[in-house]
Amino acid sequence: MNPTLGTTARAEYRAAAGRSLDFLAAAVNADAKRRKMIDEVDVLYKLPYVFTYGGRRELGLRVMEHIENDLIEADGSFRDASQNGPTSMYAYMAGWLAWGSLALGRFDLARRFARRIAVDQDPQWGGHWSESEVGRAQWLLTSSGMVAGCAAAGELETAERGARYMARLLERQPRPDDGFYFNLGPDGEVVTKPAEDTTTSFYDFNDRVRPAMFAIALAGLVWTGEQTGDARHFDLARRYANVVLSNRRDPTTSPFVSKTGWAALLLYRHRADDDLRGFAEAVGKAYLRRQQSDGSVALAGWPGLDADQPVGYRVLTTCDWVVTALALANGGA
Repeated sequence: MNPTLGTTARAEYRAAAGRSLDFLAAAVNADAKRRKMIDEVDVLYKLPYVFTYGGRRELGLRVMEHIENDLIEADGSFRDASQNGPTSMYAYMAGWLAWGSLALGRFDLARRFARRIAVDQDPQWGGHWSESEVGRAQWLLTSSGMVAGCAAAGELETAERGARYMARLLERQPRPDDGFYFNLGPDGEVVTKPAEDTTTSFYDFNDRVRPAMFAIALAGLVWTGEQTGDARHFDLARRYANVVLSNRRDPTTSPFVSKTGWAALLLYRHRADDDLRGFAEAVGKAYLRRQQSDGSVALAGWPGLDADQPVGYRVLTTCDWVVTALALANGGA
């Protein structure tokens, strides 16, 4: 539990989260003009977990039923071939679907996604292979989706190998006082080549950042520790949280901090440190400031993202913020 939040504050978060869930429900129940959005797995993949976590299990089940019946193959791959393979976000999306399946009691489906993710795990370093403008590498975002999904589904060998990758990525950082590089190369060394959007390849302690790049890494390590009983995973998660908090411009001001508050509260269950709790509360306050009249949260305040954003984009962003609000409303993740 989070002892600093009183009944009034928790009620405020619960009411705000309810407005966001209403927005998400309206997006799922779109009218005929917008119904095509429902068939886009890259918009839907967070919703089964978010609806279930928010107490709307029936909606979560309905979205998952649609994904299972219409959007995936028997092995857990997506029918849309562009969403599979090393240039896609498959591991990250399927990770969300794995722990969403677990939340819904669909253990069989959770394992299906987790075992499909594990196919592309590097047996040597333990990360998940991606291909992007920085080259062939093991990217923290997709690799942590693999770790979290496999930990949730009980595929613990894969999750623990992934955790070893995360330890290596942290330990091999060439500029640990300046920031954090997100990719490990085939040689087992950190990739320092920048992407066009440098915030997806480097977490710069002196510039704008995407703290949510670490959220699923924290969640995956916490769940791996809980499933295995190995407290070293909580220690590693605490070290990753230190990286998040090291941004000198205050990471809670980033429009990409969102679900990192939820992740900090997951870790708080095992490392009850005041800075984690305070960080999560600051993220929650940012959510309240950023929430729009329809309940959604847009990515305002980031270069190139201030214009009107598609509904699907706001669905994903709102999913990220609302899990933090729900965790605060519940008194802890």
